Amino acid sequence: MKVSVICVYNNKKQYNEQLLCSLNNQDFDYEMIGVDNTDKRFSSAASALNYGVEQASGDILVFAHQDITVKGTDELRIFAETIDSLDTGNIIGTQGAKYPSKEHITNLTSGDCLDNSMKCVYPDRFYEVDCVDEGFFGMKRKTWKCHKFDEVLCDNWHLYCVELCLYARTHNKKVYVCPIQIHHYSKGHISISYMNGLKMLCHKYRSLKHIWTTCYKVKTASWYINLLVFAWVMNRKIKRQSLT
Repeated sequence: MKVSVICVYNNKKQYNEQLLCSLNNQDFDYEMIGVDNTDKRFSSAASALNYGVEQASGDILVFAHQDITVKGTDELRIFAETIDSLDTGNIIGTQGAKYPSKEHITNLTSGDCLDNSMKCVYPDRFYEVDCVDEGFFGMKRKTWKCHKFDEVLCDNWHLYCVELCLYARTHNKKVYVCPIQIHHYSKGHISISYMNGLKMLCHKYRSLKHIWTTCYKVKTASWYINLLVFAWVMNRKIKRQSLT
């Protein structure tokens, strides 16, 4: 088993001090593939990550945001071995959501300051979910070869992992959370490109009644998602007007 960790970064300081520094503390051999996007060479995460995989040689692929810190010394090994133990086609993350619960299945901590505490809310090796978060996830290379990141539908920096999860589930595969100990410095944000991408996902995967992510939980019915996006846009306009 050879593990490649792939990260697209636009902030080299964050990449070095938060992700790389923590990975260097892991008692586990891995190949690091850093995709430098400080020059905005790539316009989407999907295209950048597909490029990163093409540069990698590992049969186990782990994808991480630049602002992730992996705690302890054994978490990467646990995560990689979990991926290796599961079937080709499955997607594994560190934070996930499962319909109909609004609870997130994770031991992750988040915030501007590093929280080194080791959470044990979810002690098992893995849990089946609907979708996993994009901050830290992985799969076998064979899985990626069967279905690469969708550069057409996911033509921005959102929902590229959600699309993989939905593809897996509609092709009789599974999505799991392996709740290793990590810290995410960013809590993320919702933008119009996110909402439009969610709308496109609902259309593509309308055979599923719901799309249940860690950010949004929606019905895939056209009337519902159209109304949701319209309401979101109007709410943003009202908020901007109230600030002027």
